[in-house]
Amino acid sequence: MVSLTVPDLFTEHRSLLFGLAYRMLGRVADAEDIVQETFLRWQQQDAALVRSPRAWLVATATRLCIDQMRSARRQREEYVGAWLPEPLVHAAGMTTATTPDQAAALADSLGMAFMLMLEELSPVERAVFLLREVFDHDYADIARIVDKSEAACRQIVSRTKTRLARREVTPSPAPSSSETEPLVRQFLEACATGNLEKLLTLLAPDAVLYTDGGGRVKSALRPIRSALYIGRFLVGIREHASVGAHHRPVLINGDPGTLTRRRDGILTASAFSIEGGRIRAIYMVSNPEKLHGVPAMLFPPPPASSENPLPA
Repeated sequence: MVSLTVPDLFTEHRSLLFGLAYRMLGRVADAEDIVQETFLRWQQQDAALVRSPRAWLVATATRLCIDQMRSARRQREEYVGAWLPEPLVHAAGMTTATTPDQAAALADSLGMAFMLMLEELSPVERAVFLLREVFDHDYADIARIVDKSEAACRQIVSRTKTRLARREVTPSPAPSSSETEPLVRQFLEACATGNLEKLLTLLAPDAVLYTDGGGRVKSALRPIRSALYIGRFLVGIREHASVGAHHRPVLINGDPGTLTRRRDGILTASAFSIEGGRIRAIYMVSNPEKLHGVPAMLFPPPPASSENPLPA
């Protein structure tokens, strides 16, 4: 008989279920709702008949996520511009990982590049891939959860790995903060001063920029590719996006990033994918609906002048 109380189970498994639901849905509030609904359904179960509470909770949360993704498909298709996941923002230097290896693994499975790759998958493909590659479940368990054969699940994982490997930006461990912080600082300075030549030295030639304003904040409707086009775009918007803005270095989904408050008060969370000493990809989220979860203590102060204060 299962002896754990609901509060005990919630405490023990909440982080696991939230991590699964967030990777499935890309929204913090939606992930929290899935966690709550999972435990509500647990309370309706006869615990004596459940051999493994953890397995039951994971299976239930996964199925709820699949249903949620299917019902929200139309809303996602009608989204204005590029869709990026809701950023998970932490103070620079803070992470749930306790070792460098854990930090690298966290960035690999939670970073913006990885989350954006998952958007190419169907709900079931996403569930199978995550359960196997991130949460290390056996194929037999996965097959029961998604109601497919083990062979079908193996094929899904194999096909997904092949598809994801072809993407222009693939997940990679972030360099150390001593490498990334000066690079990001120089990037912000170049944006503020409109220094296109400097931007071209900081951006990888095949860099890509994603901007998500959700129709609420003016943003590029499609990804911008190549250092030259990105540089021209950033120089073109510098007057309202960079001049006089305040920045705060943060971690976004384990990636190096910044929170920026513009002169008009608009807040933007930007994550950077850095490879070979250059910026390979930038993910900018300014849709206010996706920034409700940013801790207020991390907000940059409101700009008070036309200067461009940068973190020391």
